[in-house]
Amino acid sequence: MRKGSRLIRTSTNPVVNEGEQKGTIVSVEEKEFESQYHDSGIRDAINFKVELLDANGEVVHLYYAPTITWAPKGKLMRTLQDLQAVPEVGEELDLEQFIGMDVTVTIENTERNQTVYSNIVKVKKGVSSIKSIAKRRSRSKAENVGAIFEEDDLDVINIDEDF
Repeated sequence: MRKGSRLIRTSTNPVVNEGEQKGTIVSVEEKEFESQYHDSGIRDAINFKVELLDANGEVVHLYYAPTITWAPKGKLMRTLQDLQAVPEVGEELDLEQFIGMDVTVTIENTERNQTVYSNIVKVKKGVSSIKSIAKRRSRSKAENVGAIFEEDDLDVINIDEDF
């Protein structure tokens, strides 16, 4: 974007409305991140990729990566509780169980260097997702068509027989 005589690069960052949003977890992986807070310079996290709608109604992906720690008050344990997926002591955490899970995420937007970033600050198990919303819209459209036409008004033809 040009402002005056300067050419300014705009953000390609997806911006999502703040507050609770519906979404779907589309991938989960254990991942290492650089960290200034860990002696090793690395933190291990569970990286959730969540699909949701941005402020323009477009599908976007945001990430949420709580550090792996089994402390009861840690972000990972709180997230697992909210997702109703806390493993028993000695039991392995199955990351695959999250893929396709409908969730409600809490979004907070922050601005840094004149760029707005959308951040997931909480993930909890949800009852519907953007896919569910799309399915409902499709069903609603089909019901509207049914409301316009009576059953007697519609002739069903078999293309193979007529052509």
